[in-house]
Amino acid sequence: MEDIFNGKAKDFYFIGERLQQIREELIEKDPTEDKRQSPFSRKAMAERLGVDYQTITNIERGPLSFNTIKLLLYYYSLGYNPIWVMSPDNEFIPKMNVGANLVYQDDVQQHYKELESSIVTALTTFKNQI
Repeated sequence: MEDIFNGKAKDFYFIGERLQQIREELIEKDPTEDKRQSPFSRKAMAERLGVDYQTITNIERGPLSFNTIKLLLYYYSLGYNPIWVMSPDNEFIPKMNVGANLVYQDDVQQHYKELESSIVTALTTFKNQI
C-alpha cells in the first residue's frame, strides 16, 4: 500500500495499458465483422459505463481515477483477474480469474472488500496530493 501512497501518476500507467490490452483482446475475439461496431469499442464501452469517449481514452493512457476502477470491475465481471491488471509484476499471475468458486468463498470476498477499500483510499489520497 505504501507504494501506492508514495507513487507518482506515471508509476501506474501500466494499469491503463493493461486495460487497453484487455479491451483490444475482447474486440479481437468479437465476431462482429466491422470492429468499429464491436460492443468493446471505445465508444460502446463509454456508453456502457456512462462516461464519454475521451474518458475511456484517458483511462487507457494511465491516469488512475474512479472510472479506472469501474472499468476494472466491468472486466472482472467478464472473467478477467483484477490482480493481473494492478500488479506491477504480473508474470506469474493468471490474466483470467482462476475459478468462479473462488469469489464465493467468504474469506476471499472479505479480502477483496479490504483491497477495494484500500484502493479507493489510496486513489483519493493520491488525487488530493496532485
